[in-house]
Amino acid sequence: MLVKLNKIQISCIRRIALITAFFLSIGTTAMSVHAHTPHDMVYAFTASPNYASDKTMFLVTDGAYTGWRYNEILRSTDGGLNWVDIPNGMNHPYEYSVLRVSPKFNTDQTVFAGLKGKGGIYRSTSRGDFWESYNTGLAASNLIVRKMEVAESSTGYVLFFTDANGALFRRSSTDANWIQVLDKTNKVTVIAISPDYATDNTLVIASDSGYLQKSTNNGNDWTELGNPTGTIIYDMAIAPGGAAEIFLATPSFGIFYSSDGGSTFINKGNNLPNEAINNIAVSPNYATDRTVFCTSLKQSVFKSTDKGDNWVLFDSGAQVTKQTALLNEMTDLQVSRTYATDKTIFLPVFDGLFFSSNGGTTWKQRQTRRGLMTGLAASSNFNSDQKMIATTYVGRGIAISADGGSTWSTSGWPNPKGHKLNFFDSDIVQNPNGTQTVISARNGFVGNSTDFGDSWSVKFVPRFTAINPDLVTFTTLAASPNFTNDKEIYLGSRFHGVLHTKDFGKTWRLQRGVPLNHPVTSIAVSPDYANDRTAFAANRAGQIWRTQDGGDTFLRVGASSIISIGWGGQRYTWVAVSPQFATDNLVIAGTNNGIYRSTDGGTTWTKETHASVGSNAVVQQVEFSPNFGTDRNIFINVRGKGLFRANLNGGGAVTASQNITLSLLENENIQFTEFQISPTYAVDSTILGAARKNIYKSTNGGLTWAVAGFPDN
Repeated sequence: MLVKLNKIQISCIRRIALITAFFLSIGTTAMSVHAHTPHDMVYAFTASPNYASDKTMFLVTDGAYTGWRYNEILRSTDGGLNWVDIPNGMNHPYEYSVLRVSPKFNTDQTVFAGLKGKGGIYRSTSRGDFWESYNTGLAASNLIVRKMEVAESSTGYVLFFTDANGALFRRSSTDANWIQVLDKTNKVTVIAISPDYATDNTLVIASDSGYLQKSTNNGNDWTELGNPTGTIIYDMAIAPGGAAEIFLATPSFGIFYSSDGGSTFINKGNNLPNEAINNIAVSPNYATDRTVFCTSLKQSVFKSTDKGDNWVLFDSGAQVTKQTALLNEMTDLQVSRTYATDKTIFLPVFDGLFFSSNGGTTWKQRQTRRGLMTGLAASSNFNSDQKMIATTYVGRGIAISADGGSTWSTSGWPNPKGHKLNFFDSDIVQNPNGTQTVISARNGFVGNSTDFGDSWSVKFVPRFTAINPDLVTFTTLAASPNFTNDKEIYLGSRFHGVLHTKDFGKTWRLQRGVPLNHPVTSIAVSPDYANDRTAFAANRAGQIWRTQDGGDTFLRVGASSIISIGWGGQRYTWVAVSPQFATDNLVIAGTNNGIYRSTDGGTTWTKETHASVGSNAVVQQVEFSPNFGTDRNIFINVRGKGLFRANLNGGGAVTASQNITLSLLENENIQFTEFQISPTYAVDSTILGAARKNIYKSTNGGLTWAVAGFPDN
């Protein structure tokens, strides 16, 4: 094999490159992996092979606010101007690693999603309207998907993926099971499939140390190509034309190129920066335009029109956010398969989705997360005044409705510069004199209003620089039911655990018992707080913490009996306290492994096993009916399945349940990111649900639903 570097150079280069790659990769544990405004994080992306005509794209981003919600798959059919969530059937607790579409998407409507954390692969044959597990033939140890690529075959598609162990698997559209084609000793990390796979059956794989193997018969047999670069490989691309031309992106020496199917490689890259090249993509029209694109760790996008000999930087506008490891900033450069017609290049990055429709000369960014709802609260007198508040992300901030959601106005929260605002939650407290106090918060500030949002008293929440130099970033809040007298609020955060004030923000204390390394996902305060001084906090590590002394101490409960699954950061947890807590001591915890209940105030816990909800349901939210003492109902939002109304017996166990949003999920792919039960539910039977930008309302306990309004319009 001819490589224009001698063996001594190769050995030295390999050691340097591997050390460099190691330090680049460890940044994932040393940094936050969730950006803030205005970042529009994209974790996975794919576009229709018929993009020129159908303008269809899919991407993965964070939930309605940021990282304490589950990832969402979004779909656009207008080139990214508008996006819809497509959760139907995605009943798992895992994050996504990769998206791909079938080369025959126009006819088979097939999309694939690869998951981290032993979720395997999900498939949709309805362009994302419904998803199902696609793991037949895989062992539990194979279900972490690292890379996945799909090729066209004579009968449909062939899908290849490599798991976290480095084994390679194959499944065609006609196969009933996955087939292992390389075992884990091959340590596969990168897959490149020939654009002409339907005729040449060729793919190339790279190991975690940069060694290449090539197959020309669908992965059944392999030829060793050695380590031609002397380093690891970040990305590979095969050009159209019989799989003769292969491009390799490396961490230290730019791009390597082969014109003979991988037998020999040369180093290319005039005008590329002296830093890692982490993405490379070839024009589908390469036979005539000789065009290749790439990105470096910090710059994008470079274009070559002479097979990679010379490169020109066309600034995409994508920024390095410094909020994730450099290798995660720019992850999946792609060229439209209809590039000859539409000249489109896609650059999904941690800073958002960028694209060019003129071959890279100019770029635009598509927004996916503006004006999203992050919280919802209804008036304690909802039946008579029809008032509610919605909090939004990069939008109005706080929107107020006085007609059940039909029309909305902007609240009076001080905003002298007129900026788009981010709010995460609101709580409404019924006061002894019949009035009510609204409490809300945005990063670094908390406010209360006694005129339902027309005017606010706002307090700054101090920075805790010993923990984090930035503003305190909130996730959830709950006020004392006796707020008029005690002025107590519990705030959940991303990096500061739980904060507590007893004087409406004049002074704050960190609840040292609650860990700081996982976002707080839920806070619930006992309705009898004035007497029992009890509150609960849950986090994304699957933990529940309780105070019984008004926040002086928090101790973990259920450590041995509440069992979540997946990695610590995937264990989204919710906690709800019975309205009858003073007498029944009932607490419900929703986890990614079903529902747990405690009938002794949170000291001991029992897992719910009733089949009507599912013992392993991925629960996003649980709420008690305000009329629980009479109707014994709770409401459970299950990821990918919808909102259930369940009936509990005297011991707190589920006796039956009904999916009350199944029609919304199946017909419109609508699942609530948050729901609220009217405080006057016993009279009005009203349930409110927030779904990205719309509010849905049912006035008959969930039998029928209608769009109530659009808070950020």
